[in-house]
Parts: sequence; structure tokens; C-alpha cells
Amino acid sequence: MVPKPPTCYFAAVSLSINGLSKRFAGRIVLEEISLGVAPGEVVALIGPNGAGKSTLLGCIAGTVIADSGTVTIAGHDLKAAPIAARAALRYLPQEIDLPAGLTGRELLELHAAIFTAPMTPAALDLAALGDAVDHLATTYSVGMRRRLLLAALSLGDAALWVTDEPFAGLDRPSQAAALALLRARAAAGAGVLVAAHDIDEPWLRELGARPVILGEGHLSEPA
Repeated sequence: MVPKPPTCYFAAVSLSINGLSKRFAGRIVLEEISLGVAPGEVVALIGPNGAGKSTLLGCIAGTVIADSGTVTIAGHDLKAAPIAARAALRYLPQEIDLPAGLTGRELLELHAAIFTAPMTPAALDLAALGDAVDHLATTYSVGMRRRLLLAALSLGDAALWVTDEPFAGLDRPSQAAALALLRARAAAGAGVLVAAHDIDEPWLRELGARPVILGEGHLSEPA
């Protein structure tokens, strides 16, 4: 079961990136990137491994520090107002590291407290962990971890969802549930940015995503 969409989270622009650049050891990874995601819009960031997708998403989430440029989430500048910007964001990375010592249920309850949102049966249904919800989350498989974090992120409202390969490691029922969750959040007014390898992924069509291509440090629209 997918959690019921929250009341529309109004924001003039869910995400605005202007002139963002990043280098590693002198190598240009991102150069003068500019991108906007409107409320209710789904944007697909397309590119092969090594194109810089995860770096760009990390710059949006604040886990990677850009060399220059600005990131604004729901009107909040990430540098000037990092707490407000991150409060308006839900970020699902490709590699999921979970804190040690917490069960799946405790991790959900922690996110509910952080997001000041009620812990819902719908979130437990989305995690689909059965009795394993009371096992240590660090013992979970890749798919179980991804379902758990998606369920945790579903708690409360957010203006922007940023997901890096959100369907990797999920079986078909879990992929369908994750797809329904992202569609529901977009329908409720959140902007959604999804990273993917291939523009022909069928779920991109189901999301009605606008594709942008990342290559050689630059963004471009497909021909």
C-alpha cells in the first residue's frame, strides 16, 4: 500500500540550480550546470556511470560541496539556509548506509520524529518487511534497505524528491509501489528528480518524466 499523498506542498519552484560546478583532483565533473524542477514536475537525469549524476544529486542534497553555483530548494538557498532547504527535501541515494543498532521499525520512528510526522501503518506496508521490521536494519538486503528508506521518506511533506536509481534491487511489486509513491508525490505538488542510466526505461514514461542528459559535465535536452 502506498501512503496517502499529503496536502499539496506549495512552493514557487521545487528546485533551482544555477551555475553549479564541481571538480575532483582537477577533473571537471560538472560545469556551469543550471536546472529547474517545477512543483508537480518529474525530471529524469540521464547518463551512464561516471557521467556525474550522483555528484550532482549529492550537491543538491548537501552531501557534496559544489565549487561554485547555487542550489535553491523550495525557495531556500542550500548554503544560506541549509536546515530549511533540507527540511523540504527527501533524498534517496544509490548506495544506502543505515545507522547501526536500529531496527527497521526504529528507523521509521526516527524519521517520523525528524520530519515531525506521524508514524503510519501505510509506511509499514510500503516497507513490506513483515516480521523483519523488528530486526536490525543493517542485516537487510539491498532491496529491503531501499524499501525501508522509501517508506521512511514517505513520512510527512516535502517540496522536492531526489532519487538516484530508485528501482535498483527491487522486485516487481516493490518497483510498482515505489513508482506509485513518486507519482503520488508529484500529483500532490512535489517536484521529483530521478537519476537513470537509460532514457528508454519504461518507468520514465510511466512517470511522465522530462529527460535531461548529463555528459562531459554539461546538461542538454535530448534531440
